Amino acid sequence: MSGAFAVLAASTAPAAAPEPPIVAFDRFIAESDPVCRSRRAGDCVDLAWRFADADGDDGLSMAELQAIRTDVEVWAIWRQADLAAHERSGIAMGLWLVDAVGLDYLHAAYDADGDGLISRTELLADVRLDERPIGAVLLDPQAVDHAAIGRRLGLPPSVLDRLPLDQGDQP
Repeated sequence: MSGAFAVLAASTAPAAAPEPPIVAFDRFIAESDPVCRSRRAGDCVDLAWRFADADGDDGLSMAELQAIRTDVEVWAIWRQADLAAHERSGIAMGLWLVDAVGLDYLHAAYDADGDGLISRTELLADVRLDERPIGAVLLDPQAVDHAAIGRRLGLPPSVLDRLPLDQGDQP
């Protein structure tokens, strides 16, 4: 009888409260940071994709993009004292660019097939991943087609090349 009681008690016990988004995002950053700093770019993208694609449908919806944008901002404010100046600047510049272009526009620009979701292939259309860490790949103009990204975002071709990229501790 004690086994049946345990099953009944477990099924009627209140479910654990969901983890606050800021805690989940902070855990994601802590877990992905060493991978993204030292392993191949694809490993970092895989981790980020699994986190961002919250419903697991192999595409990023507008709601998922909005959630990530909010998570980044809230987390950066929460962790600002722990972030280096170049990290705070990079996050601020990224958020500014996203807000200036607009999430709706970004989503439409990358949803090449118009299915309402951005696939991993669509997201990486202008980036060539390789065995280097993601930071090195993203700083390499041979691996990132800035002109194509600029066209996609409706920016003049040279704008992305002129962004102040502080490499910080990137290799």
